Amino acid sequence: MARILIADDDPMVRRTIAKGLATLRHDLLFVSDGIHAIDLLRCNAGFDLLITDISMPLLDGRQLVGTLAHDPSLGGIPVLIMSGVVGVRDIADLLEMGATKFLAKPLNMAVLREDVNHCLELRSVGVR
Repeated sequence: MARILIADDDPMVRRTIAKGLATLRHDLLFVSDGIHAIDLLRCNAGFDLLITDISMPLLDGRQLVGTLAHDPSLGGIPVLIMSGVVGVRDIADLLEMGATKFLAKPLNMAVLREDVNHCLELRSVGVR
């Protein structure tokens, strides 16, 4: 069982992710912004994956990915970033910054589960 941190400010998206990942039986923790995600990652080691939206209050997904990339204590955790409002260049930039995968909204649950499994496999072999 993996520990997955999910950062998204939309309660409906959080519920959708919880339902979509229920069959995988992972330990899911939800926060509504990037600040809380960073705080939990800094004080609560042991997360195996971060799933984050791009558009969030206080600290958005881009800033969150950038913070992870520049903080050695937070490095190594795969990041699955999701959005419904970015272009190809934005996606390429996020992947270059350190995101592991990009998932388009609206979420397809089969693709979400596949991407989560892929990111966790990468984590198990030490690849971000």
